[in-house]
Amino acid sequence: MNHFVEKKTPAIMDIMTLYLPAADPYLTAAWYVDIFGFDPKASHSPLEPGAGSVVLLTATGLELFFIKSEDRLVMDFNNNEGYNHAVLLFRVHDSEIENIYARMQERGVRLGTEGIKNRGGCGQEIAFYDPDGRKIEINTYGT
Repeated sequence: MNHFVEKKTPAIMDIMTLYLPAADPYLTAAWYVDIFGFDPKASHSPLEPGAGSVVLLTATGLELFFIKSEDRLVMDFNNNEGYNHAVLLFRVHDSEIENIYARMQERGVRLGTEGIKNRGGCGQEIAFYDPDGRKIEINTYGT
């Protein structure tokens, strides 16, 4: 019996929250505010020094929930061809990627790519590491 014959709408609508461990949630969230322009007051868990958790909201309402923890979360893997993929890819407006890249260079952010990578029809992309060592990518696809 094939369970995939009938086309259905998935019950899962979207990703609501990403819970991410952070050595210091305040410092990690402040970095995201500085680099990406998050509103530090736009959530139920605002940016405050010494906080055990901080929540930042993306433009679409996804919650980035930084929780104090000594654990580290690996956010990249190698495919069979040896290419290192980030697990997390955020979309940014095409008009913002150069500004974001300039801020990253000014602040000495560890990059995973040289410059802004042109992915052709898949947009422009930057791979970088956040303060907790997670490899993350931003991309302009569809903007």
